[in-house]
Amino acid sequence: MQKLTVARDDSVYEAFADVAKAPDGTLVCTYRESMAHAPWPFSRVIVRRSEDGGYTWLGRQVLIEKDLEKGEGRLNCPRIAALADGSLLLAIDFIPPDADAFINPARNLLFRSVDGGITWQGPEDTGVTDGIVPSLKELSNGELLLGLTRQRSATGKLSGLTEEQTIYRSGDHGHTWQGPYAIPGPKGLRLNEGDFAELDDGTVVCYMREDGERLTGWKSLSSDGGISWSRAFRSQMYSCLGRPSVGRVRSGEIVVTYRFCSGVSTSLALYVETPTEAVRQSEPDPDAYRTDYRQCRFAFLDNDRSLHPDSGYSGWVQLPSGDLYVVNYISDEAPRAFIRGYIVSRHDWFLFPEGSIPWLHPGRQPYVELSAQWAREQQRRNASRTGWERVPTGK
Repeated sequence: MQKLTVARDDSVYEAFADVAKAPDGTLVCTYRESMAHAPWPFSRVIVRRSEDGGYTWLGRQVLIEKDLEKGEGRLNCPRIAALADGSLLLAIDFIPPDADAFINPARNLLFRSVDGGITWQGPEDTGVTDGIVPSLKELSNGELLLGLTRQRSATGKLSGLTEEQTIYRSGDHGHTWQGPYAIPGPKGLRLNEGDFAELDDGTVVCYMREDGERLTGWKSLSSDGGISWSRAFRSQMYSCLGRPSVGRVRSGEIVVTYRFCSGVSTSLALYVETPTEAVRQSEPDPDAYRTDYRQCRFAFLDNDRSLHPDSGYSGWVQLPSGDLYVVNYISDEAPRAFIRGYIVSRHDWFLFPEGSIPWLHPGRQPYVELSAQWAREQQRRNASRTGWERVPTGK
């Protein structure tokens, strides 16, 4: 794995990064500048472009800026998506100066680029006022999903806060939106900051952070393009306390990067699972643990070593090589947070060809020969397909 610096200016706090890939291969990264984790006293949405696969980055572009001390409000978390028509769409949740912090505090704005992020048009007000921390995905039929966190507090304090994952849909490239469609969850959970993957049969999976019991991330399924959702069920994404960034790689596997929290530490985690695992709601059979296993893998990509750790809101794309290019904000050795890039190969987290996540217990003989046989079979399957067809909600 290679670690690179995407942006670092020690005079500002650079955070909440995301990245998309333009049709010509240019990487376009967005993040927010302020002076702290919260958007204070000013907030700016920044875009940077890389024409060499993320090794070097061109100068910063300021898309929009607000100054809280001048009564202009706050900009929170930008997200960016590459659409099938070759355009880029960037969403940002804007918190007006007179907003109630616990009752629909945000207005969600859009920016568009048709030249790979060189120029941008916007902002467009979506009219959607629900929640904070957007996610943005285009389905295979061209419809857009906008995921948001709805916050409420009956007491006006954090102790009375409830959170709910909501989804809005657009069939006209984001000009108008329908919703909200809420994900039902067990009582006491605080589901939020969800992001989406679409499977080959059209099923949409929403992967969510959870701040009630704070043990794992959760999932929900939709078979009608995001209108109705299953009751949330537990995922294998442990200690998911930061925005999941979800998509599918060319093999069809679902990849999620997210903030892993333990105590006060924050780490950047990588979670990968198969489409079969993505929709499974039942627990594995304990009497068949060698065959009825969880088809998923986990790895740490980075750990924030700072006295004031703050990291783990990330984004990623798959490069032509098959490697992942991940962007993440992190404090680490810097006085303020900055944007770090990672080139992550499959062999950094799994020594097996892409396309499946098998498990071979070493008690089974001859496991060395059998693992080599499985790898050869997977390589033959990979060679039989192009690997470059557009995958639903691929990144």
